[in-house]
Amino acid sequence: MAPRRPHTLTICLPSSILSLAQTLIEKTIIVGQIARAASIYRVDDIVIYLDKPSSRDDAILMKDLLIYAETPQYLRRYIFPLSKNLKYAALVPPLRTPHHPLSGANSKFREGFVLKSNGKESIVDVGLKEPVKCPQRLPMNRRISMKFVDGTWLPTNREEIQYYWGYKTQMDLKGLGHHLTNSNYDYIIATSRLGAPVSSVAKELKNAIRTSQSIVILFGAPDEGLHEILRKSGLDVEQVCDMVVNMVPNQGTETVRTEEALLISLAVFTFIEHMDL
Repeated sequence: MAPRRPHTLTICLPSSILSLAQTLIEKTIIVGQIARAASIYRVDDIVIYLDKPSSRDDAILMKDLLIYAETPQYLRRYIFPLSKNLKYAALVPPLRTPHHPLSGANSKFREGFVLKSNGKESIVDVGLKEPVKCPQRLPMNRRISMKFVDGTWLPTNREEIQYYWGYKTQMDLKGLGHHLTNSNYDYIIATSRLGAPVSSVAKELKNAIRTSQSIVILFGAPDEGLHEILRKSGLDVEQVCDMVVNMVPNQGTETVRTEEALLISLAVFTFIEHMDL
C-alpha cells in the first residue's frame, strides 16, 4: 500500500469546472474522474472554490459527489440519503484506495460507522461480515477510523495511519482569493499556460517538495485563468504564488480542460517528486 507523503498535498478547483457538461450524468462522470485522479496521486485535500455565482449549485454537486466517492462503499447507506445530486452516483468508479478494502480483505485499519453505543462499549460496522465490538463509548451515528490491536477494534486518529487514506473535501463559496488569504500553505503552485515550462523549474519544484510541509496546486476555470480569477479578488498571481508553471508546454489543442490539466499536473508533480535532482 502507498505510504502517506511527508507533506500534505492540496488541490484547488473552480466550481465552474462542470460548466461544459450539459447533464447531471456528464457532470457526475467528470467528478468521478476528479476523484480517481486525486486518489491515484494521493491528494490529501480538495478545495472547491466558487469562481462564478452561477456555478454555486455545481460547487455543491462536486462536494457531494467527491465526499460520496471517498466514502467506503459499505458505509454509504448510513451516511447518504437519497438526493438529486447522487442520482447517478453509481457512475462514479471505485477508488480502490487502502481504506476501500475488498470484501473479506485483511486490514489493520478500517473506516467504521458507530451503530450502537452505551457506557461500556460500542457496535461498529467496519465492513466485515458482522459489526465489531469496541470496548469504548463512541459517538453514535458517526464515521470513525478504527485500528485492530491485539484482537480488538479501537478508534484511531486518521493522522496515525501510515498509508494513504483518501482525501478530504471542503468548499469555499467566497472564492479562491479568500481561501488563500485565510490559509497557510508553505508553497503555492499556480498552473497556467502563461507560466514557465515545467521542465525549466523542475529543480525548484523538487526542492519545494523536499522542504515544504504543505503544498497546494491551483487550477483555473474553463473560461478564465488564475490571473483573471485572482485579479477579481485584488490579488496578483505572481505575488500570491511561489511558482506559476505551465504543466502542458506546447499543447496540441487550443484548450486543456481543467479535469485534464488536473490529471496531467498531478502526474508531472509525482514524477518530479521521485526524480533524483
